[in-house]
Amino acid sequence: MKSIKIIVLLALISFTFSCENQQKTSPTFLESKIESRKNAPFSDAVEVNGLLFLTGQVGKNHKTGKVVEGGIEAETEQVLKNIQDVLEANDSDMQHVVKCTVILSDINDFSKMNKVYRTFFTDNKPARTTFAADLVPGYKIEIEVVAAKK
Repeated sequence: MKSIKIIVLLALISFTFSCENQQKTSPTFLESKIESRKNAPFSDAVEVNGLLFLTGQVGKNHKTGKVVEGGIEAETEQVLKNIQDVLEANDSDMQHVVKCTVILSDINDFSKMNKVYRTFFTDNKPARTTFAADLVPGYKIEIEVVAAKK
């Protein structure tokens, strides 16, 4: 009977300890590290429980403020570099990406996009959804990701 009481007591202590040490679920809205985006009406990333939810990125070079030239391949590369920059500014990297949503303005660009995309995800293969939709005029692609912090 004593052993049952000890087991119950240990279980209660363990339960209490785990409840006190749960992560907070309140989101943290992270300020952009990109000067031109500091007054945007959205966050570059939001952190919840060690996950980063990134705003969709387009093929805009944030240094020049212009969409890159060269079609879907060049835009895809720029989008993924923009994602890398936001992840690195917030304690993560491409190896920690767990989910991607790819939006193309033309679904016929899928294979060209995918060729560039594969060069950024060589070791890990995040879950992914891809579809075509109207994008901001002048852009061929937008990608948003969810990543774990390092």
